[in-house]
Amino acid sequence: MAPRTFTLNFMGDTMLGRLIDQMFPQHVDEPSEARIARSFLNSHPDLNEFNEKTPWGNTLSLLHSADLNILNLETSATTHPTKWPNKVFNYRMHPANINALQAARTDYAGLANNHTLDFSEPGLLETVRTVRDAGIAYAGAGETTEEATRPAVLRLPKQGSEEGYEAHIWAAADHPQDWFKVPNFHSIDYTKATRERLKKLLTRTTGHKPALKIFSVHWGPNYSWQPAQEIQGMAHFLIDECGIDIIHGHSSHHIQGVEKYKGKLIIYGCGDFVDDYALVQEYRNDLSGIWRVTVKETSEGEAGEGLKLDKLQVFPTKIDKFRARRLESSEPDFDFVCDKLGSLSADIGTTVDLESAKRRGDGSITVHLS
Repeated sequence: MAPRTFTLNFMGDTMLGRLIDQMFPQHVDEPSEARIARSFLNSHPDLNEFNEKTPWGNTLSLLHSADLNILNLETSATTHPTKWPNKVFNYRMHPANINALQAARTDYAGLANNHTLDFSEPGLLETVRTVRDAGIAYAGAGETTEEATRPAVLRLPKQGSEEGYEAHIWAAADHPQDWFKVPNFHSIDYTKATRERLKKLLTRTTGHKPALKIFSVHWGPNYSWQPAQEIQGMAHFLIDECGIDIIHGHSSHHIQGVEKYKGKLIIYGCGDFVDDYALVQEYRNDLSGIWRVTVKETSEGEAGEGLKLDKLQVFPTKIDKFRARRLESSEPDFDFVCDKLGSLSADIGTTVDLESAKRRGDGSITVHLS
């Protein structure tokens, strides 16, 4: 029997709060945001039928064709009214709009980022319960410390009776500093003590041994093309000492480079997949992608736990009127993502197959991992 292959889609910051929330038929009570949303809808009548499928635009077919969809949920999902004090931006979506994640067939939503606590600890708890009740796996926050630091457990294939594999996803964030005191939110820094704690956490043997270990991490500042040395050092540590196979990085608001390291994959910054943020022209924070990793079963005699990384395909996307839109290979913005991903990855020693991307014309960029 030929080895089976599976595909995992990784997306970056997915922010369905604020103006996007106001577009949905049911939304939180935020009069100032509602006024802006109404004005926008008056100018763009094509959005008047905004529903749970709308934010995903023409990417739904790509999302629906994957074995797993993995994203960072960059908002709280709560009706709790009390904001975390002294924050510039506080995001929330109505819990009813979690059906948008279900429409995209989201399997995992990361909760370790700088917005899930925007409406204080009661808001975080409602967010956790909302995601859980929707049948979506999560990590990085919970009702207890143990829940926040344990991995989400996903299955490949996720349905059927055939023999399968487990993928475990842990999540953490390196900011805000204020949230380090919240026991049910997983914060990390770059100290020796944190490395020791992470190694113990990620190498603990309980239950089934996963075929894939994934670390989803909200790290680094906004708007910085290259990861800081401490971030790259932490990424290498997670692979060398903790057995991580894929690092799913986000926070920068724009794409960063990828690194193939000892046969494993580091995505330093996935960019923003869906949001209502203002455009920062220098960094093109409206451009990102669906980062599709193909894994395949190992053959008899090969090293590993049953699955190995085969390739990364990046399908560039653009946020267009609060919707993700997959770019055509003929568009200048596709070329921008190609060239930027290629140069940033080359800077950290990884080759992106740019010529094939432009020659094939299928709207994807490939990094070979095996």
